[in-house]
Amino acid sequence: MKRFYYQIFTISLLALLTLSSSCGNKTETAQKESVETDSPPSVSGIKPENLVKLTGKELAELKIQTIPVTSSLQKYSITVPGVVFPAPNHISIISTPIDGRISKISVQEGQQVRMGQEIFSIESLEFGNMVSEYLQAVSEETFQTSRLQRMEQLVEQTISSKSELDRAKSDFQRAKTSVIAAVSKLKAIGVPDKEINDFKTAESIDPTLKIHSPISGVLDQRSVELGQSVNALQMLARVLDISHVLVRGYVSPEDAQFISSGDSVKISRRQYDKFEMKAVVTSINPGLDENNRSVVINILLATNESWPKPGENLHLSIVTLSRTEVVTIPMGALTYEGNDPIVFVKISETTFEKRKVDVQEFRDKFAVIRKGLDKNEQLAVTQIFSLKALSRFDKIAEE
Repeated sequence: MKRFYYQIFTISLLALLTLSSSCGNKTETAQKESVETDSPPSVSGIKPENLVKLTGKELAELKIQTIPVTSSLQKYSITVPGVVFPAPNHISIISTPIDGRISKISVQEGQQVRMGQEIFSIESLEFGNMVSEYLQAVSEETFQTSRLQRMEQLVEQTISSKSELDRAKSDFQRAKTSVIAAVSKLKAIGVPDKEINDFKTAESIDPTLKIHSPISGVLDQRSVELGQSVNALQMLARVLDISHVLVRGYVSPEDAQFISSGDSVKISRRQYDKFEMKAVVTSINPGLDENNRSVVINILLATNESWPKPGENLHLSIVTLSRTEVVTIPMGALTYEGNDPIVFVKISETTFEKRKVDVQEFRDKFAVIRKGLDKNEQLAVTQIFSLKALSRFDKIAEE
């Protein structure tokens, strides 16, 4: 009888243990399902404190706008200072080629001059000797030409020998070479061909060298006076042709890497001046300027109504493209949490992720993002401060 009661007790105990184990498994399964329901796969791996969940009412009130994240060759402008210089081939330094004395000043500072127009006259004994040397060479050439012609006739008539003809040819060649050398000396000091030819018919030698302008422009910076003695290669004045100028822009080495020859430039007197001129970057100096440690860009520019003038300071806005595709976002989509730049990325219809990004640089009204965003992600561009405030509110509520 006792054994019978013992068997019944054992069976009841086993039934209770089985029922308890079954209930425990069902509870754990329900808890797992609950966890999985609370953390959808779309936000797995994101810290909960970085999520901003909005109610239907909040979505309706905020009406948050988003844009897809894209990468492209970005156009932006770089603002730099510039200084105007005379353009190459549009400026000429006038200097005296020989020693002498200023005997005439034909043009005053600020006056227009034409190419080839006489500007100064210099009395010079050295120039007189050069003219005399030229006339002697011409006279000798004339004599040797006549002698050679006569000798050729005599040889044809067998009156003179061929050796005498060869000697006459040699003398003629030396006389011709002397004329060429004398003409070269006169041209080297700026005497034009017409004046050289006029020396042959002049009754006397005039030791006055006329200095002519090699370009058309305006006489500038005259440095001598009438009657002043001058030495060879001394500067007398300069002529500026201000129809074209050279504008030099000074760019930081960091910005210079984005600039290339051919980039368009807007030139103005001041930053917000309505009057501006358009040009392109002509060339870029390879090294840094020693005075201001900047990269110098060169812009050849045709002036407009004599503007800009050499020596003037200008404002340059260079429009260029990034060399590789970059991710850019509007400045309005960016805010800060402490010193960290953050954005809000749309995860689902009601959820946004607060995400830290790495900003490479700021350009105009957008920021270049080095990392932190992927293509085709949806980025919030409105109500950024509201999302930031809600993220803080959710964090305080959790605490």
